[in-house]
Amino acid sequence: MNRTKTRRSFVQSAAIAGGIAAAGSARAAGERPRVKTRPSVELMNIGAIGLGEYSHLNYDLWTPTINPTPVWPAGRTSRMRISHCWDSRPEVAQEFAKKYGCEAVKNYSDMVGKIDGLICGSLYEVKWWNRITKPYLEAGVPCYINRPFALSMKHAREIVETARTHNTPILCTDEREYIKETHEARWKVGQLLREKKNILGVNSDNDAAEYPAHGIHGLYHLLAVFGMDVNQVSFQADGWWHDNQFGAKKMNWGVLNLQYNGIKIEGAGEQTRPFMVSQHFFKGQEANVGMRILHDGGWWDISCDWERGEWMERLHYFFRPTVFAMERMFETRKMQWSYDYILDKTRIFLAAFKSHIDHGGAMYRVADLPEDWEAPAPRPDWIDESMFG
Repeated sequence: MNRTKTRRSFVQSAAIAGGIAAAGSARAAGERPRVKTRPSVELMNIGAIGLGEYSHLNYDLWTPTINPTPVWPAGRTSRMRISHCWDSRPEVAQEFAKKYGCEAVKNYSDMVGKIDGLICGSLYEVKWWNRITKPYLEAGVPCYINRPFALSMKHAREIVETARTHNTPILCTDEREYIKETHEARWKVGQLLREKKNILGVNSDNDAAEYPAHGIHGLYHLLAVFGMDVNQVSFQADGWWHDNQFGAKKMNWGVLNLQYNGIKIEGAGEQTRPFMVSQHFFKGQEANVGMRILHDGGWWDISCDWERGEWMERLHYFFRPTVFAMERMFETRKMQWSYDYILDKTRIFLAAFKSHIDHGGAMYRVADLPEDWEAPAPRPDWIDESMFG
């Protein structure tokens, strides 16, 4: 006999035994056995816009982790469900709705009053985010707005000021701001500052075949590590898109340069000595992103390698943290980054683009970027503007 058994475990065992006996008696009497009930939770209704080409809502990246499919065999892992969707191509919205079990709406503003949060997931719609998101921002619906947020500071400011006026949370982010390697590199920079060591320069690489879609991933990674105190930028390349379609020149190589005034981390210290950060774009490399930080004590390397094995591994480790960040904002209505932070990183992105388009890749002061300068859109005719009335 097990003398360590407590009265509680004895009572529990007796209850279980009694339950089994009762269930047996019920079945013997022809009654249906009681089904175990599970706790339930009310799901947030989420709207989705931009569902087709060049969308993170497509290609089984974000959506299977929100509205579970066999691609995401873990089942439901969030309080979100995509309940409504819209795309400028109705057939795309209908196909998406059928695949993920949601309702396709006719007009881009038809989800107002029906959803608790909005995910704007495409690249091709970025030229019109200021107009597409306006009715939702005015209604106080928290909005995730996919990179690169806007193609001009004028449009970026319109989005931010509408959100600020109506106290609406917004988020513009990227998976490379959440990967473990980004947090580890930021910690390392803080350690260098605490040890009074100077950063002399940084070499970095990014898996990208074009600037506005995937080059910006690497930029967001660098800004998350080294901060926003960027004086000048340049983007040197033989093109900015991955092919010659739509009037763009194909990019075979690219180098992004950021000249920092210095860096300060609260509680760690400050470096006032300027330093350069350079990032090379390579398509199909073994790492998502990597860097070498050179300092006056040597150097430090880190790399985020591609996740191997079944596709769920990449969904879980690489893409899922972005979905979690959306859910956190929709649930709490708290912004991870301020409105001004979103404007600052958009300005740096656009200043580098202007360096490439108008200055042959020469260094260009971020502060000199005109408010109305507009970067080229990959698909400038993607939206029929008559839909805005």
